[in-house]
Amino acid sequence: MSISETIVAAIIGALATMLTAIVQLVRNRAPSDGRPKPKKNRMRSVLATVALMIGCIVGGYAWSSLRAVSAKDDLKATMEAEFTKQFAALAARQNPAATVATNPSDPSAAAIPASNADGGAAESLAHLPPCKINTEADEVGPVSCTERVAQPIALCASIPSAAHATNVRVQARVPKSESPWLERDAGAPTLGSLRIAAAPAEYPVSADQRSVCLEVSNWSVDDTLAVRVIVEYAFGGDPAAELTAATPAAHSL
Repeated sequence: MSISETIVAAIIGALATMLTAIVQLVRNRAPSDGRPKPKKNRMRSVLATVALMIGCIVGGYAWSSLRAVSAKDDLKATMEAEFTKQFAALAARQNPAATVATNPSDPSAAAIPASNADGGAAESLAHLPPCKINTEADEVGPVSCTERVAQPIALCASIPSAAHATNVRVQARVPKSESPWLERDAGAPTLGSLRIAAAPAEYPVSADQRSVCLEVSNWSVDDTLAVRVIVEYAFGGDPAAELTAATPAAHSL
């Protein structure tokens, strides 16, 4: 069982006081010449004993107080060091690339893994109106949209500048319907009446963000389409890696 330093100091002071009192009592009860000592000498002995007792008590209390202050300072220094370590670890998790660039010689910073688990996804959603075609009164037969009259738009999603896009998914459905989102086949340029550009384009937005944009157009002359572009990204790896397509879907609009 451990005993605190304050209790140890009190025990030391008590033992010192008891030892001093015992010595004084022995000296008072055993005079050297066999004659009783004067009352004045006995009073001096009592005063000396009381003074020693008070000195022992004060000394023990002062020593215990000093140790308490020292222990408090040690605890404060330990807590500050721990808080600094935790803050540095949190900053490293939030921005691993900056940590490596700031201190490349630190093995703990260089060992931060970069994988898809460190990334995320961003998306953009838009409603594309039907393709508008001007028809003459004497025209007969089905009317279809063409590349000349189609109105393409670019759907853009923002991702961190330190990340790279790993996959661009395209989904579409008719708005205000209960039909599920339909996803384009791998590498397919169309999704029903939706036309999709061959590859996305990237543009800087700010110092820490950039946009990944994909051009789409609605070739349907009857239906409005809700189109969603989802950009999945990750940190690390090869930023110039070729974008992969989404899982094929067997449905069409």
